[in-house]
Amino acid sequence: MSAARELLCRLEAIGATIEPAGDHLLVRAGSKPVPASVIRRVREAKPELLALLQQDATALAVTPGFARVAAPSNDEPGLEQPCAVRRGRVEELDGAFLHFCCRCGRFAAFGYGVHLIAGRRGRWYCHKHRPKRNAPDA
Repeated sequence: MSAARELLCRLEAIGATIEPAGDHLLVRAGSKPVPASVIRRVREAKPELLALLQQDATALAVTPGFARVAAPSNDEPGLEQPCAVRRGRVEELDGAFLHFCCRCGRFAAFGYGVHLIAGRRGRWYCHKHRPKRNAPDA
């Protein structure tokens, strides 16, 4: 596993999120502050993190274990392909949540208004269709 991927896993483990914002990285803390040592590592790995995060969301999200539960049915294209039937679908399958872009039906990694404990599954977008910062969600 690359240093950038390890860093993404570390951020996820502490409940923080990271996303590209142009040529910057936006790190948001979860319930606990992000340690200074992790922020320093993010700064050091910025070019690699930006490249990794700007790839298609399916490249980041589909791991061998995930692919086992997310195998598309025979009548649906692969997760990285648009599919009108899947638009906005959020479902739980074998303990994993599958969420698809509400605009195109590709696998979606960017959720808005999600609060699973409160039962809100939110709206999900692929990298291509996720709302831009400070733009209205249409």
